Amino acid sequence: MTTIKPNRRWVLGGAINVALLSTAAPVWAHRLARTETEVTFKDNGSVTVIHSYHVQDVQDALYAAQIIESPDMGSLRNRAKLALYTEQTFSLKMDDQAIPLEIVGAEVAGATVYVYQEAQNVPRGKISIEATMLRELIKGQQNSVNVEIDGETQTLAFKGDDGPKSLT
Repeated sequence: MTTIKPNRRWVLGGAINVALLSTAAPVWAHRLARTETEVTFKDNGSVTVIHSYHVQDVQDALYAAQIIESPDMGSLRNRAKLALYTEQTFSLKMDDQAIPLEIVGAEVAGATVYVYQEAQNVPRGKISIEATMLRELIKGQQNSVNVEIDGETQTLAFKGDDGPKSLT
């Protein structure tokens, strides 16, 4: 029977292999280009909308499209431009009537940029949503919209060049 006696070179070589494998793992993983939106209808007739963007995706896409001057979501000006861009690329309708959403703000928290919108005195009816955020700028971009009404949540998925979707 052969016995392997570890020496300094053997231990060092093993440690290097482990280090290389652990640093290479993130390269194998691929994060989806995805935006999440939460739409909440409240009992008082208001609606709140929270859009969640991945910082790196949104700043790179908006910078490449020359919507922002620098790839930095820490900038108040860039967050304001993102909020205006979101206002142009997300719409909510009730019985085919556009619901004007007011921009409340935008903030960065970790690797996420949040854009906040709201509307007051929203009538109840058939809901239609269009969410084209970043889809013209990032190949494979998907947008998920979770709509909560009376404690029940329905999810709409947007990808490719699909148009508005209605809740059933």
